[in-house]
Amino acid sequence: MAGYTMQFVAELKDYKPRIWRRFQISSNADLEDFCYVLMKMFRMEGYHLFEFKIKGGRYTLPLPDDVDVWDEPAKKLRGAAIRKLFTKEGDSGELWYDFGDCWYVNVKLEVLKVAEIISADELPRVIKGKGFGIVEDCGGIWGLEEIAEGLKTGKGEDWENRKSWLEDICPEVLEKGMDFFDIDKINTLFKGAM
Repeated sequence: MAGYTMQFVAELKDYKPRIWRRFQISSNADLEDFCYVLMKMFRMEGYHLFEFKIKGGRYTLPLPDDVDVWDEPAKKLRGAAIRKLFTKEGDSGELWYDFGDCWYVNVKLEVLKVAEIISADELPRVIKGKGFGIVEDCGGIWGLEEIAEGLKTGKGEDWENRKSWLEDICPEVLEKGMDFFDIDKINTLFKGAM
C-alpha cells in the first residue's frame, strides 16, 4: 500500500518545563516502529518493558509465557499499523516506558496526511522540539527534576554522587543541561533505523 506522511506531537508527561517533539513518520510504520521512534526522540534506550495505549487498547511486545505483568490481555505492537490506529486528527495515545521509573509520553496526531511530498528515506524525522529528554534509570520524573535542580544550583540531596553517576552514563546532560535539544542528532539516530 502506498504510504503517506503523518505528523504528530509528543510530550513527556508531568515534567516542567515542557519536553516535547513534533515529528513526521510514514503511515506504513507499525506500532512497534512508532514506539521505538518515540523512545529515540526522548533518549530512551529501549531496554525496559513498555506498552502503548490507544482507543481503549493496550499493545505490547510478546512476553515469555511465565511472565505475567498485566491483568488483561494485550495486543501485539508488531503488525499494528499506525494508519489504522490514528485515523483522524486529534487521535491520541500514550507510551508507558520502564514500569519502574514510569515514563509516560502523550502522543497526538496533528496532521493525518501532510501535503508536502516527503521521501520515505527522510522519515521518520523530528521537525521541532524542546528539552533534552529523559535520563535512563534516574528514578523517573522525580529523579529528572533532581538532576535539573542540581544542574542549576550545584546543590541538592546527594548531588555529588548523582553528578558522578551522570558523568558515566549521560555526560551530555552535564555539559549542555536539560534544556538542550539537538534535532540533528536525533534525526541522525533515525537513519537506517526503519
